[in-house]
Amino acid sequence: MSLFEKYRMKKSSEFTRLVGVNYGTFQIILQKVEAEITRYRQQKPMRQRGRKSSVPVADQLLLTLLYLRQYHTFLQLAEMFSISESYAQKRYTFISKRLLTALDVPDEKSLTAENLTLIRCSDKVL
Repeated sequence: MSLFEKYRMKKSSEFTRLVGVNYGTFQIILQKVEAEITRYRQQKPMRQRGRKSSVPVADQLLLTLLYLRQYHTFLQLAEMFSISESYAQKRYTFISKRLLTALDVPDEKSLTAENLTLIRCSDKVL
């Protein structure tokens, strides 16, 4: 049983607290990431060579969201998903890049002072 299957069996509130998004949102993100991976592989056919990943895309997305939410080390994530530390880092890098593209989030290079809006937040009402 994959780690995602174990997380899926948890209560909705627990899933949201652990992962950072609710189950419905996770499914939508998963569909977009899978579509982006398919598009990426069609654009770069040489990337289809070699062994296929032993970790399902749902687990790879969960690994990425857990890293972003809880800041586990890749060693901890590797233990959780029963993979090597370097492979956990490799999957995080791959999925995070596909996630940025799938959700149409700008990358660091395109963020400039001209297209940023700063919002001042404080605990006091101004």
